[in-house]
Amino acid sequence: MINSQSKRTQKLRFGAVGNKSALVDRVVEKIQEQILSERLAVGTKLPPERELAERLGVSRTVLREAVRVLAAKGLLETCHGVGTTVRALTREEMVAPLNLFLRSWGRDVSLNHLHQVRSLLEVENIGLAAEQASEEDIQDLHRILEEMEAAKASPLLFAAKDSDFHRRLAQTTHNPLLTLLLDSIHDLLVGIRELVAEESGLVERVMPAHLEMLECIEKRDAKRARQVMRAHLLAALDVQKHVIHSGTDLQMVEPELD
Repeated sequence: MINSQSKRTQKLRFGAVGNKSALVDRVVEKIQEQILSERLAVGTKLPPERELAERLGVSRTVLREAVRVLAAKGLLETCHGVGTTVRALTREEMVAPLNLFLRSWGRDVSLNHLHQVRSLLEVENIGLAAEQASEEDIQDLHRILEEMEAAKASPLLFAAKDSDFHRRLAQTTHNPLLTLLLDSIHDLLVGIRELVAEESGLVERVMPAHLEMLECIEKRDAKRARQVMRAHLLAALDVQKHVIHSGTDLQMVEPELD
């Protein structure tokens, strides 16, 4: 595949970027734009370093630095004996920058902030899920609820299955951006779920809402689904505040790194 795409690459036009300042940034922008516009497809092998540097009108040193920047972004991959190829970004790489940003704020991110974001995302997620769910989506949600039921005696496992259920709801919208946005706060949600996992009566409080959510999806009742999710998130917020002994302005504990 790389060989055929390599031939295709020879036809791509790399105009010279000139000799002004910030040449590395300009080379990065030029190559990145071709990757994001898919004129350089995943798996495409870039021309040899000398040839590409000449096309861009820069030194090989500038080109090497630009390639390093693009590799750090996850857009290029350089292998000895193979050359430099365009690579596909993974989900983890796409959500990592925002995830890291949120975690770097640490105690400046409160429970209320997280609740607001969850409400914006998850209330709409379940409404769309009720409208767009396939039979496979519904079967998967049933399976996860069964796993939640089976994990009742194991708080941390139950919390993990709870997380799986909400992520599968996002996938049921069939909008990958909504899944990515939910993934961006994944670590924060995991930290909170694990923090309240041992709370007495937690399973009895949250399980009925999850069952009703799935019932709404099966009935294609988007309006009721949104109502159930909104009420569930408010109840979850109450539990979180109770467990951490806080008021509305409590600063959230940052989840521990693995």
